Amino acid sequence: MFSVAFAHHSLKTRITLTTLAIFVTSIWLLAFYTGRMLREDMERLVGDQQFSTASFMAAQVNQELVSRLGALEKVAASLTSAVVDNAAALQATLEQRPVFQILFNGGVYATRLDGTVIADAPLATGRVGANYMDTDHLIGPLRAGKATIGRPIMGRTLRAPLVTMAVPIRDSRGEVIGALAGVTDLSQPNFLDKIADSQYGKTGGYILIAAKYRLIVTASDKRRIMQPLADPGVVPQTDRFVQGFEGYAVYVNPRGEEVLNSSKRIPVAEWNMGVTMPTAEAFAPIYAMQRRMLLATVLLTLAAAGLTWWMLRRQLAPMIAAARTLAAQSNSDQPMRALPVARQDEIGELVGGFNQILETLGQREADLLAIQRNLSAAQNIAHIGSWELDLVHDRLTWSEEMYRIFGMPPEEFGADYETFLDTLHPDDRAMVDRAYVSSLEEGGRYDIQYRILRKSDGELRWGEARCEHERDASGKALRSYGTVQDITERKQMEDQVRQLAFYDPLTKLPNRRLLNDRLSQTLAANKRSGCYGALMFLDLDNFKPLNDIHGHEVGDLLLIDAAERLKGCVREMDTVARFGGDEFVVMISELAAGKAESMAQAGIIAEKIRGALANPFVLRIQHKGNAETTIEHHCTASIGVALFINHEASQDDIIKWADTAMYQAKEAGRNSIKFWDQK
Repeated sequence: MFSVAFAHHSLKTRITLTTLAIFVTSIWLLAFYTGRMLREDMERLVGDQQFSTASFMAAQVNQELVSRLGALEKVAASLTSAVVDNAAALQATLEQRPVFQILFNGGVYATRLDGTVIADAPLATGRVGANYMDTDHLIGPLRAGKATIGRPIMGRTLRAPLVTMAVPIRDSRGEVIGALAGVTDLSQPNFLDKIADSQYGKTGGYILIAAKYRLIVTASDKRRIMQPLADPGVVPQTDRFVQGFEGYAVYVNPRGEEVLNSSKRIPVAEWNMGVTMPTAEAFAPIYAMQRRMLLATVLLTLAAAGLTWWMLRRQLAPMIAAARTLAAQSNSDQPMRALPVARQDEIGELVGGFNQILETLGQREADLLAIQRNLSAAQNIAHIGSWELDLVHDRLTWSEEMYRIFGMPPEEFGADYETFLDTLHPDDRAMVDRAYVSSLEEGGRYDIQYRILRKSDGELRWGEARCEHERDASGKALRSYGTVQDITERKQMEDQVRQLAFYDPLTKLPNRRLLNDRLSQTLAANKRSGCYGALMFLDLDNFKPLNDIHGHEVGDLLLIDAAERLKGCVREMDTVARFGGDEFVVMISELAAGKAESMAQAGIIAEKIRGALANPFVLRIQHKGNAETTIEHHCTASIGVALFINHEASQDDIIKWADTAMYQAKEAGRNSIKFWDQK
């Protein structure tokens, strides 16, 4: 009589189909709109990033070209008519410039005004006597008197793709008498390899184009070296780039592949730096998300239909049961049983039974809440929060203390694993994720410490977390659970102990122990790089009278100010330390590879320090109950400098060298700089 069949006249069927139609329409429209907006946003974001990369690479190539033209111009300016007229002297001059072999892997050569090569380095290239007047890289210097970067060509002698740049050679009257050219062999390791040997992403790459000639100079795909671009009109966007457009664009290349390309001009050579990436890779996250959204939509559609049908069946079950009960009692000889409602019928009995169930459930809930309150109180006292992640239903539950530790009210917290990771310090998220995934896949538990960025006040806190997993008989993880304890105070105490061990309590500068550690690290780094470092020993002149006249409190103020001035004179990678009293040590790392150049660099820094400390110190002090007093004191510094490199001496020797040089500066009249001389 009461059919539950899936029929078109069924209330459950009609409500289910109506709800499903609204749900499906809404979610498909949302998926289409979201996918389109995300595609546009990602195109703009990835395009801007790609153009920034192209601009950076273009600036590097431009600087490399400018430096090479500058080297040629510098040498050309040193050549006189007499040297140009003397082929042997000119040949010797070129061979005495070994830097050319670094800047130009294809060699350098000099020509007369008619374009004939009269000197060539190295001679093995066999260019002497050849005439290159028909090449555009010589036409500019010889006829127009200007530096020129020529068209990439296949070399006559080297039989390889070449890029040649040349500058004019002038006599004392400024008349052009020849040209000096440098050759870059693209088939051999060269300064453009940072482009040719690089990829952009997994399938993208870089391309360097001589826009004037529509010719590829070099590219990540070396097969494209010296290849021409598509003819004008074939790819309009390529034409825009060649004509000087700077930016990014999405278009279909001649191979029929949709790509995201960016282009940046290299002004010194009128070249273009291009960065290309197939949109299949550039927008892969969007495509993957769209596929997931499609799958999720299908799954959600099926889930919504099933849940709607189940919900209606469950909601209507009491009514159907009551109707069946009424029908059974109507056919029975027994008297009707009263229901706890206004009318005595079967529905009242059903409501009464339901109320009895609610009463029982209410008592159980009260007992459960009492247990939860006791557990929460214990966790609050110990500052320990607990959590549970249901891996089957992807549901995360936190205890009340967890919300306090992470500084987030429950209504603002999304119950999922990714939202939990967002509450951590960015530098710790990957570490926590690896630890969790490793323990989940390999079994066992983890015990780690990480930083928390509290959402309520932005405060950085430290947490110590432990995690274990519940698995079924096959070993599949069903549930993860663990605890988090706030250990911020403990970490702060550890930091205080470290601060006392390695830093001067007055100036907050590294002390002798930390300086020795950093000096050891710098020596190791210098061994790898082959560069010099410098250690400066400073002693403040005229400091003792300040202490004698005004007391140590004023002297401490001067030492703090001096420490700040010293830190302002060096880089972050360098170290300023206090040895005690009015003695400071400055360690400069990674100077030049040559000793003379390193000495010059160290001298500049030392002079900067001397000048900074020579400025008057204005010290303000206020004693309790008295007005503020301003004291101006002139205090210079005697500075001893010792250069070092890893293999020359020990740490103690280096410090002694700088100390000895400092005393030499004292003896020289103070307020001066002395370098320690091993001789």
